[in-house]
Parts: sequence; structure tokens; C-alpha cells
Amino acid sequence: MTFYDTGIAMRYEIAILAVPGVQMLDVCGPLDVFAEANRLMKRQVYSHKVISVAASEVLASSGVRLAADLMLANSTDYAPHTFLVAGAPDIDRFVPDETATAQIAGLCQRSQRFGSVCSGALLLARTGLLEGKRVTTHWACAARLAALYPGVTVTADALCVKDDRVRTAAGVTSGLDLALRLVEEDLGREIAQDVAAQLVMFFRRPVNQTHFIRGNGVSLDGRTAFQELQRWTITHIETVKTVSMMASHLNISERHLSRLFRQELGITPKQWLERERVAKVRQLLEQKKLPAKTLAAMSGFSGADVMRRVFCRVTGITPAAYSRLMVKG
Repeated sequence: MTFYDTGIAMRYEIAILAVPGVQMLDVCGPLDVFAEANRLMKRQVYSHKVISVAASEVLASSGVRLAADLMLANSTDYAPHTFLVAGAPDIDRFVPDETATAQIAGLCQRSQRFGSVCSGALLLARTGLLEGKRVTTHWACAARLAALYPGVTVTADALCVKDDRVRTAAGVTSGLDLALRLVEEDLGREIAQDVAAQLVMFFRRPVNQTHFIRGNGVSLDGRTAFQELQRWTITHIETVKTVSMMASHLNISERHLSRLFRQELGITPKQWLERERVAKVRQLLEQKKLPAKTLAAMSGFSGADVMRRVFCRVTGITPAAYSRLMVKG
């Protein structure tokens, strides 16, 4: 095993934001890469802090409790070298208020480089700092990210994307690939290659995200029919009333559309459409106070009562209760 003395005295503090329900590998994967670099260098080139939203521990999606080094509210003067937002399987359930969003933006602005792992890009995009940038995210989130933030260029097939100060990784294990790229930036290719060898992983994976889609029926270049359908539906959510309209847009049968959604997302088109309607209601509630009837119309629901039932089923609370939470935040 080779140990290095490059004469590099630089130290890099890595901060990772872990939201409730975080994907553990989005946090621990990159940190293991940095830890291995430290071991090979025989000194602590990298240090790290795990940042939580509002608690000393974060319950991960796996049920494991992750200790936090710092809470978001106490990060006002904290300036890490690199700041990353980790993803979560249900990241849409975490809706930061204006203060938390500003604190996340502040960490980005005070860092020399910032970015996200997996679905963390959806949260990072809320800061507005991805506008005009090229990014990647988990393949299942790519269409939604592109539709919600049209000023962001989503390169869905890429495992890692670098654009100026922004660094983003695709789904879950791609966080390791991103961490390797950062080690290569900081310490050079040879050290990064040896880190990869010690962790028994590719230095450069021979495949991109397309390889990992079950059935491989739909590619991920952002111009595919399936992703275009998702973007079109989200953009026109108030007028797309039925799954039949979605199928007609692709000129395929509803049965074929159901197979596509099952294959790509593991849910039915109706379930996906309901979730997107609820996401639209949440977005509207975060922006301004609107009558229930208006909320329903703008999100494509047939009426306020239907909206309340679906919203409650998806989120566990009513739109009114959600609105009160936003006010308290």
C-alpha cells in the first residue's frame, strides 16, 4: 500500500446537511471516501460536520440514528470548504421555511464549493442558487426537478456534474463517485485512484444512470418521451385532469402508460398524478394564502373536498394545517 507526502498542507472541512429521513449512504458514503483519503495521506486532510435541521440526532430512512455535529440554526457563521445536501427517499415531506432555506443558501454562499447528493438537488434548488447551472440528481427525480425549476439544466444521465462552484451527484451510491471527484480535485488523480482501489470501487464507472433503470425501457437524456410527459403534466397540472389525457399526449394506451410508470417509478400514473397535484398545493400554500376552491382549481383537483382528502392521504395533514405550519415557520 502506498502512502503519500504531497507537501499539501491544505485542509478541507466537509459539511453535509442531513434532513429527517435522510438516505444514510448519501452521508456515510462520501465521508468514507474522505476518511480513506486521510488514511492514505497519514494526516487529517479532511474533517467533517453533519448538520441537522433542528435536532441533535437525525433518524435516517433505514431507521438508524445519525448524530449531528451542528444544527442549521447555529450555522450562521459557519463556513465549510465544501457543503453538500444529502437526499432522502421522501425528501418532499421536508419543506423548509424561509429561515431554513436562507440558512441553507448562506452555507452555500460561504462555501468554496457546494452541491447535493441524490434527491438533495430538489432541496438545494429551493435556494435559487442552481439557476443557470447544469446539475444531476436521482433519475426518478430528474423530470420533476426540471419541471419545477426550468432555469436549471438537468443532465439526468450523468453520475456527477461540475459547474463552476456547484457539484452534484446522481442517485445514492453516486455520492461516492462525487467524493472521489472532489479528492481528485484536491489531492490529485493518483491518490483518488488509490482511494477507489482501497474501497473496491471504480475510479470512473463504465456506465451512467441509464444502466440502472429496471427494464431500461426509457433513457434518461432529458429528451425522452417519458420525461417529456412528466414535465408537460407538471407544467399543465391544472388542466391535465385524467390519466387518459396523459396517455393521449404520448399517443399510447392507458395500459401501456401504466406499465411505463410501474417499470420506471414503481407506482401507477394515478398515484403519480395525485402526488404532483399535492406538491402543487404545497407550493401554492408556501407562497400565499388562497381560498380552498382556488387551490383546488390551480392544482387540477375537481373540487376542494377532493383536494382535502387526497392531500390528507398523501401528507397526513389537511391543507389548512399545513398552511398553519408554514405561518409558524
